[in-house]
Amino acid sequence: MSSIFIQIAAYHDYELSRTILDSIKKSSGENNINFGVHLCYYQKNNIKIPDLPNVKYEVSRAPENIGLGVGRLIAHSFYAGEDYYFQIDSHSRFDQDWDKKLISWVKEYQDVGFEKPLITNYPKNYSYEDMKVKLENSTTITVISFHENIKQFQEIMVPTQTAMGTSKENIFSKSVSGGCVFTLGSFIKPNPKIAFYGEEIFIAARAYTNGFDLLVPKETFMYHLYYNHDAPSKNLRRIVWEDFPKEFKEIDIESKKQIWNTFKENKVGDGYLGTMRTLEEFQTHTGLDFKNGVVNKSS
Repeated sequence: MSSIFIQIAAYHDYELSRTILDSIKKSSGENNINFGVHLCYYQKNNIKIPDLPNVKYEVSRAPENIGLGVGRLIAHSFYAGEDYYFQIDSHSRFDQDWDKKLISWVKEYQDVGFEKPLITNYPKNYSYEDMKVKLENSTTITVISFHENIKQFQEIMVPTQTAMGTSKENIFSKSVSGGCVFTLGSFIKPNPKIAFYGEEIFIAARAYTNGFDLLVPKETFMYHLYYNHDAPSKNLRRIVWEDFPKEFKEIDIESKKQIWNTFKENKVGDGYLGTMRTLEEFQTHTGLDFKNGVVNKSS
């Protein structure tokens, strides 16, 4: 029997409890699943967290500990040496036996020579219709394109990530989906200075330079409640930069500086890039030119 640590950072998300319970219900029962959760709430805490021995959590009242990085770091603090590490968002759903599948894929990738596989993919969509969950019926495995807004990469060193279908022959991902990162238990510790924007490429670069290979799953296995700007009431969560625009702006400015300086100065160390691969190797892998702010055509 293996153990899995699930790391969740939530900002006033009514889906949090359902996400935890669904991940347990849809697991195979063959592995121990433990949770590290940070819940940051707005004004009054009416968010339920399951009272279970395998769910460890910390609660903050916003604006204390706002920002995705610090929330993930607090959740990460509950990691206790589990075999596998799974970073997800607090609004997720799962297919049956998701745990068994992910572990088997990691082992398959290890068998062909990848020492530290990291499986990532933008999940399928789920939504609510007539108070019932509707799961997207799709088998498309996605990879990431950086071509939607090339100018943004030049300005802030954060590329726009767009999900696109991939061929069955391709096994590599160029970046990560922040709500779907499954890998070995010895994963990198979150950087608390990252607010939100740029988290995914920052995690990808840190993971890659620390020796993790960014790989896609063999099949789709989970779902995500993507934000619907046309119907805010259907999202079942608050948005921190809308509740605390001044406070979030301050940490967002610092966060973007962290990302810019890391890529421009090739900053290595705790919370930054690793030493097992170079930033230049990550550039080759992604097609991103961090020196000149260019997205190569083939990326």
